[in-house]
Amino acid sequence: MVQRKWKNWYQTQKKYIKWAAFGVLIVIFLMLITTVLGNHGKVLKDQKGQYYREMKQGNRTIQVPVFENKKLNEEAKKYQNRILRDEKVDSLTYELKPVGDLTQVIWTKKEKEKEEKEIWVYHQKEEQAMTLKQIFKNWNQNTQSDLFTFLNLEWNRMLRTLTPPVPSDHQIQEELQKAIDENHWYLENDQEDFHLYFEITKENKNYKIGIPFYVLKDQIDWDKLGISKEEDKWFRDYIKDRKVVAFTFDDGPNPNTTPTLITEFHKRGMNATFYMLGRNAEKYPEVVKMVDQNGFEIGSHTYQHRNLKRISDEEQKFEIQKTIQVIQSAIGKDPTSIRPPYGNYNDVTLSYIETPIVLWNVDTWDWKYRDANATYQNSIDKIQDGSIVLFHDIYYASIDAAVRMADELYQRGYVLLSVQELARAKNVTLTAKTRYYQIQ
Repeated sequence: MVQRKWKNWYQTQKKYIKWAAFGVLIVIFLMLITTVLGNHGKVLKDQKGQYYREMKQGNRTIQVPVFENKKLNEEAKKYQNRILRDEKVDSLTYELKPVGDLTQVIWTKKEKEKEEKEIWVYHQKEEQAMTLKQIFKNWNQNTQSDLFTFLNLEWNRMLRTLTPPVPSDHQIQEELQKAIDENHWYLENDQEDFHLYFEITKENKNYKIGIPFYVLKDQIDWDKLGISKEEDKWFRDYIKDRKVVAFTFDDGPNPNTTPTLITEFHKRGMNATFYMLGRNAEKYPEVVKMVDQNGFEIGSHTYQHRNLKRISDEEQKFEIQKTIQVIQSAIGKDPTSIRPPYGNYNDVTLSYIETPIVLWNVDTWDWKYRDANATYQNSIDKIQDGSIVLFHDIYYASIDAAVRMADELYQRGYVLLSVQELARAKNVTLTAKTRYYQIQ
C-alpha cells in the first residue's frame, strides 16, 4: 500500500524532482567554478610595478604577489590556498621589502578586529628561506641574550614615546623567542633606515622594534646577504634625531670589574672610552685586548697616575711614553688620546704628547661616593648633549651606576659613544695638544 502511494506521488512529482536535481547540479557547478576562479583570481599590478593576484570570496579579499622565481611562486600559491581555506581570515595583504639578495614578504592577516603579521625571508641566490640564526656569523646563546637586552632597552624607550594606553607588559623575551622561532623579523636597508626589525604583538596591536645596522655591523654576514657594508651611513642613521654622550672610565683596567662593564655595554650596543693606567695595562694585557676587541676606545691615563705638574721633565716623559709602549704592545696600536691625572698638565707635557687631551664636563664623583645610587643621583641630570662623563672602572659601584645611567639616558633619547665617535657625530676633528671638556 505504501509502495503504491510512493509510486503515485513520484509520477505526479517526477518533473519537479528532475528540475530540483538539475538545480542542485548547477549550484555545485557554480561552487566549483567560484572555487577555481577564487583560487586563481585576477592578476593586477601595484603602484611599485609588482604583479599580484587578487582573489575575492564574498566579502573576503586575498592578495598574493606573483614572483619570477618559480620556487618562491609555488610557496606563495601554497600559502594562498591555505588562507583561502581558512574562513576566519577576512583579508590578506602583503608588503615586499627586497634587500640585497633577499626577498622579504610581510603578510598582514585580518580576522575581525585582530591583525597578525607573518614574515617570509627568502634568499634568491641560494633559493631557500633564511632564518634569523643564518644571517649571523656566529649565532650562540650570547647572541640571543644580547639581542634580548638591546630590544628590551629599545622597547622601554619606545614606551615613553607612546600615547596612552600603552602595553602593560614591558618584557619582550617571549616575543623575541617567538620572533626567532617563527621568523618574525626583516631587514630594512634604504637611504633613511638601516635596521633589523622584529614584529611583536601585544594586546592585539602590532609593534616593530629595531636594532640599528651600526650596532650589528660586525655580527651579521653582510656579504652572504648581498648587502654592502656602509658604516658611515649606518652610523649617521643610528644617531639621527638623538642626543649623544661619551662615558669615559679612568684608572683601569681591572680584571674584576672592567670585563663586566664591557659585557654590559656591548650587549646594549653602547660604546665608551677607557683611559688606562700604564702599570695596570702592563699587568693585565688580556683585559686591554678584551676592551679593544669588543670595539671600545683606549686612551692613556699615564703610567702611575702622578700629577704631571709636580714631577720633573724626565719623569713626565716616562709617564707618557711608557704608557704608549705598554698599550702598543698589548693591542698593536697607540692610545687615541690622553687624560692627564687630575686634569693637570703644563707646557712640558705638551712637548711629549701627539694626541688630543680629553678632560670632562660631568664628574660623577664615583670614587668619593663608592655607592651606585649616590653616583647616579649626583650625575644623571647634569648630562647634556655632547657631554664627556668621568667614571672609574675599578669600583663595583661605579659599574652598577654606569649601567643604570646608560639605560636611563638611552630611554631619554641618548646614544652612548666613545670620545672619537662623539667627535664624529658632531663633525669635529680632534686635534693634537688641544683639550676637550665636551664636544658640541
